[in-house]
Amino acid sequence: MDAKRALAWAGKYFALTSLFAVVGFALVAAGGYYGFTEGYAVYESTDSYASSLTAGAPGLLVAVLGLLLYRFGKAWALFKTLTAATEEEVGETFDTEHVKSDIVAVLDDRLTDMQHDIQSVNREMRDLKRDDDEF
Repeated sequence: MDAKRALAWAGKYFALTSLFAVVGFALVAAGGYYGFTEGYAVYESTDSYASSLTAGAPGLLVAVLGLLLYRFGKAWALFKTLTAATEEEVGETFDTEHVKSDIVAVLDDRLTDMQHDIQSVNREMRDLKRDDDEF
């Protein structure tokens, strides 16, 4: 793969992972902020850790989902860009029409050689037959 196409695929991978990172970390920040503020507000009013954790749990859940989204997005971006780049390179390297034309060219050369061999054998047979008829 040439450097220009490799750079293009690296750019696509970078863009996809950056998009998932921004969205994922935004969810982590929003969930963390919401969970902390809700949990702290409940703790201030009740002095209970259990009730503050319960109040902050939805925000923490959003934060965990943001982290999972980032990790999943990173893996998905690697899969999509790597397989597409590989398919593109293999498709170019192993062009079926090119392979077919190479096979046909080789077979044509072999058939031409066989035809020349048969013609030379026929000439020799005619010469031998002519020599036998002369004696």
